[in-house]
Amino acid sequence: MAIDEEQDMLMNQKWELAGDYSVEIWFRIEKDEQGYPKSKNWEQLLARPVLERDDYFQIESVPFYLKNISRGDIVRAIVVEDEEILESEIFKFDTVVDRGGHNTYRLFLRKKHPNDPVFTVDELIKKGLAVEEQYGDFFAVDVPPTVDQKAIDAYLLAECNASRWEMQDGYLHTIMEHRKEKA
Repeated sequence: MAIDEEQDMLMNQKWELAGDYSVEIWFRIEKDEQGYPKSKNWEQLLARPVLERDDYFQIESVPFYLKNISRGDIVRAIVVEDEEILESEIFKFDTVVDRGGHNTYRLFLRKKHPNDPVFTVDELIKKGLAVEEQYGDFFAVDVPPTVDQKAIDAYLLAECNASRWEMQDGYLHTIMEHRKEKA
């Protein structure tokens, strides 16, 4: 079987989670033109093993720095010893096996509410989004395929235009799928 055929067969498969535990998978961060993020080379994401293969995992965390992964994606990870990271074995990202259909954004809060970061996290969660927060003003936001992406985009952009936050795209499933359809 050709690699493309195998990949097509795996894509959009129903995946069954194998256990009630998570592992940490290490991803190398691709830096932007300015070398951002300067202080980080790796990002660790929590993932749950899937039943079909012992090297496949479903991402549970919302990535802050990665632009090729979203929550819900199925990835392959390999066990390696990498002294740059730790002096023991780790799960290291190898490839994306299947996309979960999620979109990821990063928000940097500019205008804070007195109860932030709790206020902003609660507001985003009420819209059906998953959120992770760092430093009180930096948010990784997951938009699952079950919510209205156009409405969320309008909301996020309106708040960006009102200078409440700066926004960057992470992995955008809807745009990447649209580009694949045009190819």
